[in-house]
Amino acid sequence: MASRELEDSEIAQGVNSTVIAMDGIAVIVNKNNTIDNLTSEQVKSIFSGEITTWKELSD
Repeated sequence: MASRELEDSEIAQGVNSTVIAMDGIAVIVNKNNTIDNLTSEQVKSIFSGEITTWKELSD
């Protein structure tokens, strides 16, 4: 089992993927944070480290 896409090298070895479930994610921030709406891309950027401050989302 993996929670990521297969790599090309894995596919080349004949590994197949089958989705058996999806995870739900809740993003919770401090009530004093003024951010009240995030896109999926913004959440992805936060968790990947591309976005590191809330200011980057309010520009």
